[in-house]
Amino acid sequence: LLSRLNALHHELSSLEQDTVDLISLENIKNTLINKKLIKHTNKGVQIYVACCLADILRLFAPDAPYNDSVLSIIFTLFIQQFTNLSDTESPYYENYITLLQIVAEVKLIALMTDLSNKDKLIPQIFELFYSLSANKYFDNESLQQFFIDILNEVISEINQLDMKILKLIFNKFLANSKKLKNQSNIKVPGFEISLSLCELNSDKLSRFVTFFFSEMILEATKDVEDNLSSSDDNDDNNKVSENDDSLNKLSNIDLIQMKKIHNLAIELWRYVPEILTSVLGLLDNELEADDFRIRMIATDTVSKILAIQSSKINFPTAYVGTYMNWLKKSMDISIDIRITWLNGLAPILEIRNDIITDVVSGILKTMIDSNEKVRLNTIVELSKLKPSTFLDKILNTSLDDTLLKLLREKNGSIRYEIIQFLAALYNYYYTDKEDFNENEFINKIPNNILNLIYINDNIINAEIDLAIFEKIIPFNSDSKIRVNRLLLTLSLLTEKSKTAFMAIIKRQNQLSQVIFQLLELIEDQDLDESDKEEQITHAIKWLSNSFPPSYNSELYINHLIELNNKRFFRLLKLCISESSDYDTIVNSMKELLNRVKDPKFLSTGLSANGMYNTIKLLLLRCSNIFYNISNISDLIEVNNNESSEFKETTKIALNNISKICPKILESQIKILSDSIITKTNEIDFDESRKFNDFWKDLKIIYNFTNQDKSFELSKKFYDSLYNLAIRGSVLEAKYSIKIIANASDVMKGRLFTGIVSKIWPVNINSPHFNTHLSTISNLFISDMISVDHIKEDLGKFLANEILLKNHSIQDEIDVEIEVNDNDKEGAIDASEKKETWISDDELYYNNENKECLSKILAMKLLTNWLISAKDDVSDDIEQISKPILSMLSSFINRGGEIVASGNTPPKFCSRLRLHAGIQLLKISQISSYDPFIDQRRINRLVLLIQDVEYEVRFRFLNKLKKRLSQNKISKRFLSLIFFAAHEPDISLRSNISTWIKASFAKENNSTSSRDHQTFEKSYIRLLYMLSNHPELRELYISYKTLSEEINDDETTAINDANETSDSEHLKKFKELSDFGLTYIIFSLSLILTSENVSLLYYLNQRIKQFEGIKNNDVTDEYADCLYFIAELSQTAINYIGKIRNWNISLWNGKLTLPQDLFTKLDNETANKIIKTSYIPDDLSNTVSDIIRVKWRREHGFKNTRKSKKNDKTGTLHELNVEEERTESINKSQKRKRSTKIDRDLEDYSAPKKNRGKENIPVTSSRRTRRGRRVDYTED
Repeated sequence: LLSRLNALHHELSSLEQDTVDLISLENIKNTLINKKLIKHTNKGVQIYVACCLADILRLFAPDAPYNDSVLSIIFTLFIQQFTNLSDTESPYYENYITLLQIVAEVKLIALMTDLSNKDKLIPQIFELFYSLSANKYFDNESLQQFFIDILNEVISEINQLDMKILKLIFNKFLANSKKLKNQSNIKVPGFEISLSLCELNSDKLSRFVTFFFSEMILEATKDVEDNLSSSDDNDDNNKVSENDDSLNKLSNIDLIQMKKIHNLAIELWRYVPEILTSVLGLLDNELEADDFRIRMIATDTVSKILAIQSSKINFPTAYVGTYMNWLKKSMDISIDIRITWLNGLAPILEIRNDIITDVVSGILKTMIDSNEKVRLNTIVELSKLKPSTFLDKILNTSLDDTLLKLLREKNGSIRYEIIQFLAALYNYYYTDKEDFNENEFINKIPNNILNLIYINDNIINAEIDLAIFEKIIPFNSDSKIRVNRLLLTLSLLTEKSKTAFMAIIKRQNQLSQVIFQLLELIEDQDLDESDKEEQITHAIKWLSNSFPPSYNSELYINHLIELNNKRFFRLLKLCISESSDYDTIVNSMKELLNRVKDPKFLSTGLSANGMYNTIKLLLLRCSNIFYNISNISDLIEVNNNESSEFKETTKIALNNISKICPKILESQIKILSDSIITKTNEIDFDESRKFNDFWKDLKIIYNFTNQDKSFELSKKFYDSLYNLAIRGSVLEAKYSIKIIANASDVMKGRLFTGIVSKIWPVNINSPHFNTHLSTISNLFISDMISVDHIKEDLGKFLANEILLKNHSIQDEIDVEIEVNDNDKEGAIDASEKKETWISDDELYYNNENKECLSKILAMKLLTNWLISAKDDVSDDIEQISKPILSMLSSFINRGGEIVASGNTPPKFCSRLRLHAGIQLLKISQISSYDPFIDQRRINRLVLLIQDVEYEVRFRFLNKLKKRLSQNKISKRFLSLIFFAAHEPDISLRSNISTWIKASFAKENNSTSSRDHQTFEKSYIRLLYMLSNHPELRELYISYKTLSEEINDDETTAINDANETSDSEHLKKFKELSDFGLTYIIFSLSLILTSENVSLLYYLNQRIKQFEGIKNNDVTDEYADCLYFIAELSQTAINYIGKIRNWNISLWNGKLTLPQDLFTKLDNETANKIIKTSYIPDDLSNTVSDIIRVKWRREHGFKNTRKSKKNDKTGTLHELNVEEERTESINKSQKRKRSTKIDRDLEDYSAPKKNRGKENIPVTSSRRTRRGRRVDYTED
């Protein structure tokens, strides 16, 4: 039978359709459908019969030779034979393949689709083929195409596919997505079949897909319509929890099934996007569904679809409505959906360019979202991007500013992420880019990160440290790259940021000293154990104070000490040693960190990560990572390279090193001094030397020798200094004298004597005249003996020829008048273009400004004279100091002009009044002169804080802050800082506010009793100074005069202030109150707390029991101005206490007012003043309105009741407060110009012909920040 069937199969297969005689096949055709053959138990018989029947169907095509029932039996037989295709060892395997091939090629399966039992047979063949493709023995590579052809024919012939078949086809896409997700290389069985079927039948399957999705979604949401009445997610904070009724109502949604359906849509879009034409309409509806979970799934789906770059269909253009709805999800009412939208952005931004603008617009909204989780996820998502993608495609100006503002976020997680993100961008850009300096945003990153140090928060400081040491200036074994990275970063820093960076270096020096002392203490065997233990505990606590609380640093540092591991201590010493090179430091850090996290060194309850993180941060902070002997060598090399782009930055770095850790420089000082000798020998002193920085090398050596005076320098070097002191630049002479002052007595005496004999008497026409003044000025400090014999003649010379006379300036003015005599318009244009400031380089190296420099040097010389005479007898001190102090005060009060002819250029005047103020601060450091610097002189310094020239204000305030911080001057000067209230420059005003808050916080945390209540007392000084402020006095006198006129006129009365708001009287009162409250609110916003509100209120009340000490600055006619200011202050304190919910109780202590400003009144007078109200009742509401407006401008329009604490940081919405203030400041500058009150210049050691000059004109450019020129009277 097998032989006959085999022969028949071969014969039939050899027949061609076109030539065969079908009648001759009738008998065979009927015989083959015999049940005994079809259902024969032998597999060979079955496959031969199946092959013969397949050939019969082939030969009879296109007409079927059998009826439906027979065809049904035949196709059942075919399907049964196909099951054996996985048995490759079968002797009939080739026959199975032949059968499959005939069915596929002749498309015999089309007959099956017309049978009555097709619904049974079609699923069987689909399931069989997919099952076979998954069989490991099945030859997919050779036979899979036959499967595809057969199943494709089935799909093309029928109008509807069963759901089981659709699931079978589409589930392969889901299985493949898991493979992609797991990055597996194993092929998904059946995926190629499904993909081919979809590609071949995209039009028909798109209809099937729509049906399939509808059915699956219906199945996933069954019974929802019956149970769901509403879904309320109208509030950002209305999140669904398991116990919510809303979740119980929505519980019938099968979220897992829904996600599977949408994942299928994503995979279909990846491979056959055209098949989803109708389905995407469902997505559009889902994006607007009431159920936030459906919206969330739809949002995620569209995000993933957009992340697939299809070459066939562009989603945003093909489905505009769905795309626009997706974009709106960045502002969805639900937090979860906004986050979901964000979480899908990174892949989109990486792969697409066409929708970048739209997506970035949405990111900008989420970046300033009111919910912190949304803001956090925005930064996290941006961090997932490749740095190149972000910088090349995403970054724009708006995003730039917003990212930098987010650095000051209140939320710690957001702040940490943004710091790490920006630091990583900086690191990438410098590492992989050559045009580094061209990216303005990248250049801002180190500045903005370092400026966070001023917040003075331990958590933030730790985040900054990790960013700086690991990403901004990361570790690198290549010294050239490492040092260039350091210098590059330093070159990008502003002055404020440089100060912050130097604070890190200073901290390293302090920590290393404490750790070294701690290690020495541990090794000290002679010390009493109890004392030793106490000192160790104290040191550990001190080290731990700067760590974030989460580190639990005290526990871990204490454990490190308790281990008493000598190797650990040795490694720690190597890290902090000034003699360690870079490689030693890095290797020691690595070894120590690797060993401390070893479980054998950890006790119970200690975490390996906790130990590692604590010791890592400690090592980063205390090790000489930036400034070590390896880096110093490269820095010196860069410094000596005249063509280096970082030469200027290198000098700044070396200068800082010489101040903070000079011992590291010791090995390089000889190289530096030899370089100076060489350069000095090459200098042509007769030529003009512009903008040289040679003096900076001298300054570095001076800083070093100042801390190590025993260090010996060569005789040739001192000879070079001698030449520089006589013929060098002003700054070279200054530091040459300072270095010589640290030499041996013999060397110093010889050089100083020779220098003085060479330059005295000074010649004003000498090209080195200013150099000689600089030399003599420094000799007064360094060696008073060498110049003692010339000081009298020198004082007269300075007065006669320098300070009270202009030389070259008059010549220039004469020429200018002659040239422009016939061109008045040109003269006007020239005056409008007059410069008002001279930069440092122009001052020191431009001959046009040499006379201004001479005057400044004369001031410095006279100041140094006073400093050197500080130990003289009191009568001599007073005789010497008073004329000099009066001269400096006159420079300030007259705007820099004290020459009788009044022809000093405005740019000179700006410099002169600034330096006069600085010299006054310098003299104030000497306690001997404190009695001669009274309140009148301090009052005049307000003019510098409110100067018309920004540089004057900025520089003077910096000097004032520095001396106050270092406690070098009396706290009487502290009240001056509050006069920055009218500062129009937002950055400078913010800087002052930050300094006040930091200093105030430092005072409150101080354990020293003498530091307490300083700001509170200074506030009272401020009120006194404010009451004597010429401008406020003028406003007060104007207001009081008008009030008296109204009261004297019987026909005039003010019954209702609000109804007469346009009256002159009310206007003047508002102007007066506005001016005074500007300072009061500014000050209170920075120092008023719930702890000191009662004290400040008490001090305000006490003012009415005193009177201000009379002085020459103001008249006594309206002395009650002080009480008016005090009442304004009390009203402001009351208002703030009320909105803050503070209890202003009776202060229990007893504190008197400053005795140099106030004298006690007798009881009768005091009671009379206390009972008097200086703010009329009908105007009290006006004052309250002004206070409210100003308080809001200082604090923004946020809820002031929220907290009693002063936030160190804020949300992005709270960081724009300064902009609200600008308009007010600008308006305050529009006041009319006041009259000038000038008096005679007090007697000074000058020739008689220059004494007693009256009505010396004051330069018109000198005025307060409010746009007015006001003076305090002269001494």
